[in-house]
Amino acid sequence: PSLSTDIWFPVIEFNKLISVVISVAIVGFMESIAIAKQLATKHHYELDSSQELIGLGMANILGAMFFSYPVTGSFSRSAVNDSSGAESGISGMITATLVMIVLLFLTSVFEYIPSATLAAIVISGVLGLLDHAEAIFLWKVHKLDFSVWMISFLGTMFLGVEVGLLIAVGVSILLVMYESAYPHTAMLGRLPGTTVYRNVKQYPKAEMYEGIMLCRIDAPIYFANTQHIREKISKYERMAAQRNDGLLNAEANSIVPQKQQINFIIVDMSPVSHIDSSAIHVLGDMNDSYKKNKVQLCLCNPSTDVMAKLVVSGLAKAIGEDYIFVCMHDAVNG
Repeated sequence: PSLSTDIWFPVIEFNKLISVVISVAIVGFMESIAIAKQLATKHHYELDSSQELIGLGMANILGAMFFSYPVTGSFSRSAVNDSSGAESGISGMITATLVMIVLLFLTSVFEYIPSATLAAIVISGVLGLLDHAEAIFLWKVHKLDFSVWMISFLGTMFLGVEVGLLIAVGVSILLVMYESAYPHTAMLGRLPGTTVYRNVKQYPKAEMYEGIMLCRIDAPIYFANTQHIREKISKYERMAAQRNDGLLNAEANSIVPQKQQINFIIVDMSPVSHIDSSAIHVLGDMNDSYKKNKVQLCLCNPSTDVMAKLVVSGLAKAIGEDYIFVCMHDAVNG
């Protein structure tokens, strides 16, 4: 074939082509890396995604010099190649050579082979990559991961590899966004006889202090989850204020819930690796609101980056540097 480099620039109808080019590049890489990871898991070797991307890029650049189709790792052909016992990249060279020989000299021999025969070869190769044991494992361990697995499987089966991969990536991104927007938080209590503070749901016998609410945020705080975290802290404050102290009513001889005055809200920041400006504003608003109600906000063990932002923003001074502690036990005793 002749060289095509003379028509590379300027790109004709660039605006129409750019969206198609990006789609082909992303889908091609995702398809290639999906089958590569599956084969790496099956044969117990490490896969470097960066090297795969470099390889695809070089193959496409060289192929584009000679009017070739976009190059990518085929799911079905890779499955057939693996089921045939191939163990190295040399198999691809041998396959390409045989395909060239067939196309040049043997097309008349294979002209009348039914398409169903070719489909059976592909299906027999792909079936070996169907990991039903992984589906059972995901169902037992994490239902959401199983849902993503099923959506990917059904989308690939009925809509094609490209559409199936796009659907799987889209659903995975939505799940990541959801988990990021609604991070795990916990109300804490002290384990009896220790200085360790843990989730009161996980350790029901953990001791809580009168007038103090302890909680932990287990994720970075940024604009997408600030409102959720604020609502959770308010919920924990109400729970701590309404905690039943077991006071006996002498007349009715019954337990009377007593609403406590919360004086200190202590937030464990050790799992928080990052905060943004939205989080700083929300923490500042919470601190102002608590001060009006004569409640002191305390922070425990913020990371270096988080503490630097608290200092630069002036929030550390607004809270009071004396109310930022190294550990939860120091905050409780302080």
